[in-house]
Amino acid sequence: MKPITESHIKEVFADERVTLHIPRLDHVDWAVLDYFGWIHPGGQLGYVVAPLASDDDLRGMVLRRAVTNTTRPRMEMCSWCNHVHKRNGTAMFSVVVKGTDERRTIGNRMCRNLDCSLRIRNLSSDPPSYMMETLNLQNKVMRLQNSVYRFLYRANALYTT
Repeated sequence: MKPITESHIKEVFADERVTLHIPRLDHVDWAVLDYFGWIHPGGQLGYVVAPLASDDDLRGMVLRRAVTNTTRPRMEMCSWCNHVHKRNGTAMFSVVVKGTDERRTIGNRMCRNLDCSLRIRNLSSDPPSYMMETLNLQNKVMRLQNSVYRFLYRANALYTT
């Protein structure tokens, strides 16, 4: 992903009615990111900015995050990167689909910090996946990008209005 600036992010979310809390961008390693995702300091919102095919055109989504903390051991899998967490590593992220009158909501269980790009490259500080894959990195990247684009498409966030 090409580096983006704070002004680019503000342009992407210009139509949203939420107050943006953009993290510091000077320490971000853009070369290992397939999309830029971060969590609001309050913990209830997540933001995703993804480049389209040209890498100059950006699309974004504001996601509601529902975190469940349980002491019961159970495996959880991220629907974007297929990383398997042992416990409390995922959260349910949902978005209201734009352009629908009935306020349809769609959601996916994803890595709770939206750091899938780091996980598929084994750059996360968390333990490795509990289900190892034999898929090479290029195919993992393609699968992650397809998952992100599919979610953007389902949320009607791919096209500007």
